[in-house]
Amino acid sequence: MVVENMGLDHVAIKVRDIERTIEFYTDVMNMEVSDRIGDSVAFLRTPAVSADADHHEMNITQYSDEELEALEQRGELELDLHEFNEELPEDGPPMLPTTGPIYHIAFEVPNYEAIKRAADGLEERGHPIYRGPGRHGPGNNIFLYFPDPDAYPIELTAKMEEAPEDGGRPAQQWPQTPETWNVWHNAEHL
Repeated sequence: MVVENMGLDHVAIKVRDIERTIEFYTDVMNMEVSDRIGDSVAFLRTPAVSADADHHEMNITQYSDEELEALEQRGELELDLHEFNEELPEDGPPMLPTTGPIYHIAFEVPNYEAIKRAADGLEERGHPIYRGPGRHGPGNNIFLYFPDPDAYPIELTAKMEEAPEDGGRPAQQWPQTPETWNVWHNAEHL
């Protein structure tokens, strides 16, 4: 083993409009800016999660004008956040529209009620919801997926199955079905 006792520290993303992105993460995701570097970099944290909270869990950097021009020439700036097909494939993982190779960024919330309140708040704002609320088979966690302003899919997750320190249960092989990705797949909207 090369790296021991690792935990995820923070996520860093590049965005088209840093002010719009900061507004989303502060107003919708309840994060706060911990520091800024000039006009193009911001560090955000989740306030009051614990007394020993880190300086930041997210780093946001504005694309340079040259990078934006290159993205526009390749047609990568034209993603419509509201254009998404909810249908789950029968033989593969549910796809989310993404910006580049990042599939989603997950934030933990305490329970289903917090996810439901978030879903209701997003709907009130007219903000698209890609999928959920639902419950994954692997991990047994409750989820809600929606985009940020740059189309990075955000997952709110609650009640993830905990792995005991003594090794936990053996890995399980799940079938590639919609019910694996969402055990509530056929349930009425909750």
